[in-house]
Amino acid sequence: MRASRTAVALVAYLAISFLYFGLPVVAHPGRDWIGFGADPQIFVWSLGWWPHAILHAQNPILTHAVWPPVGLDLAWVSSIPGLALALAPVTLLAGPVVAYNIAAISMPALAAWTAFLLCRHLTRSFWPSLAGGYLFGFSSYMLGQLEGHVHMSSVFLLPLVALVVLRYLEGSLGGRGLVLRLGFLLAGQVLLSTEVLFTLTLALALSFVCAFAFVAQLRPRLRSIPGPLVGAYLLAGAITSPLLASAAAHFQGESINAPGIFNADLLNLVVPTSLTAVGGSWTHRTVDAFVGNNAENGAYLGLPLLAILAAFAWSRRRSAGGRLLVILTALGIVAELGPDLRVRGASYAPLPWQAVVHFPVFDNVLPVRLAVYVALATAAAVALWAAGPAPRWARTALVAAAVVTIAPAFWRDTWHTRPNRPAFFSSGLYKRYLAPDETVMLLPHPSANGGMLWQAESGFRFRVADASLSPTVPHGVPDRRTVLEILANDPPADSGPAIVALARAQGVTAIVVDAGSSEPWRTLVEGTGLRGRELGGVYLYDLRR
Repeated sequence: MRASRTAVALVAYLAISFLYFGLPVVAHPGRDWIGFGADPQIFVWSLGWWPHAILHAQNPILTHAVWPPVGLDLAWVSSIPGLALALAPVTLLAGPVVAYNIAAISMPALAAWTAFLLCRHLTRSFWPSLAGGYLFGFSSYMLGQLEGHVHMSSVFLLPLVALVVLRYLEGSLGGRGLVLRLGFLLAGQVLLSTEVLFTLTLALALSFVCAFAFVAQLRPRLRSIPGPLVGAYLLAGAITSPLLASAAAHFQGESINAPGIFNADLLNLVVPTSLTAVGGSWTHRTVDAFVGNNAENGAYLGLPLLAILAAFAWSRRRSAGGRLLVILTALGIVAELGPDLRVRGASYAPLPWQAVVHFPVFDNVLPVRLAVYVALATAAAVALWAAGPAPRWARTALVAAAVVTIAPAFWRDTWHTRPNRPAFFSSGLYKRYLAPDETVMLLPHPSANGGMLWQAESGFRFRVADASLSPTVPHGVPDRRTVLEILANDPPADSGPAIVALARAQGVTAIVVDAGSSEPWRTLVEGTGLRGRELGGVYLYDLRR
């Protein structure tokens, strides 16, 4: 009976995720994708790259398929090797876009299911746990990351980490069991997102400190946990050592994204963005004042959920475990607010994150993404309260309201895009004009024209000199100034010779300009005397002559 209910929960979450996000792409799963903007192509490219590199005996971590001849270390790119390897059969049979869509649909469902397992362990009750799982897997955080950040929506291991640690603290799991289970879970998280692994480590450390301070009966087990914990991290490091060694060898000290502009706004806790069904015109002016963007404004919980959290805090005020969960939730909210307290975009006071925001690694953490831990903590609190002694009508009404108020506005086009595919690439015409392993420069920059998708769907037949896999440019790429101008899509009027010189310095034999957004690139390139041919929606400039 227990196993069948577990399976029912997983099937239910998968069906919900498919209805929310999968229906608009089901007719053309290899043409359209789930996501918005340029970010999905990073993961489409990654899903194609890892099986391609392994099958062709190439180094999958340090690739020269982009930014030749310098190459790019994928240990510092959100390249999701874990998902790429797991979905390799789908990628090889149906293409990387299909694999990406499957991943995008699966991540909320898997996160909800593992949160359900955690909540069921806490409550021993099915329906409260089902609701708790939903509140985590389809949280505001997840709705934002589904706009194209698969590495940040791959958080289904977090509830399992909490579950195995909780079992150890309860005494139902020994030290060896914790090392093995936690070690493999941490290794899996490395292969999904190193950013999430880092924030998970911070969350664990903070949880242990708070548990030691506020739950006296756990102190004996907490004193014994450092050994197994170190063992688990060593096991995870051994499993993922090639990736970690490459990351250490090519350590990047510069911040990829400025964390100061990706903080949760205090009002976002109760004011949803347009991604949520209850959001809309009434929230428009307030949401527009938030820093960041809708994908990174995922702190929304809603009034019903906050009411449940308040009721839980009051009902469990004499329970050390209940107080600990409330404290951790509050600390999570403070952490996601980032270095400054912002209310409707205005900064009012410094917060604790200010002390670490400029440290290495910390400067690559976007504080608002810590909302995932708030979502998990509140999901557990809701499940515990719903399984408690409060009147059934109150539990039913408030939990239903919490579920409804976080529901996505799935009828909008926010999560679905038909990427740009010129016929030159989609029809295979490129095979007549580009030799295998030829290096091309794509203009405008691939972040604007979909160049990473073109390369992935071509089976990596050609190399790309100006890739869009990370906001940073690898050290050693010549003429960094011109490269940054291309990335910014804002070249000076006299930069044509510099662009062509950069292309030649990188071994480029052909410049491909997307005809749909050809200016000012076509004018700049032809101003150097080059003449191109219009072929299948692109202008092709041969540099071999």
